[in-house]
Amino acid sequence: MTNPQLEDHLVGLELQLVELVESRQRAEVQGRTEDAQRLEREIADLQAELAATAEAVSEDDEANTEPTAHLSAPTAARATAA
Repeated sequence: MTNPQLEDHLVGLELQLVELVESRQRAEVQGRTEDAQRLEREIADLQAELAATAEAVSEDDEANTEPTAHLSAPTAARATAA
C-alpha cells in the first residue's frame, strides 16, 4: 500500500502549482513582469519537488509490492515428487 502522507503531499503540490500558474498568468496580463518572473521561479521549484515526490511515491509502491509465486502444474508436480 502506498504511503498516504506522500500521496497527500503530492496532491497539495499539484494544487499549489495550479495556483502559482494562475497567479503568473494574471501577473503577465497585468504587466507585472517582475512578479511573473518570480512566480516562474517558484513554479520551477515546485515542479522539481513534485517530480521528486512522484518518484518517491513510485518507489514506495514498488517497495510495498509483495512478490508472488507462479507455479505451473508441471513445476508443482516436480516439486512435490522430489
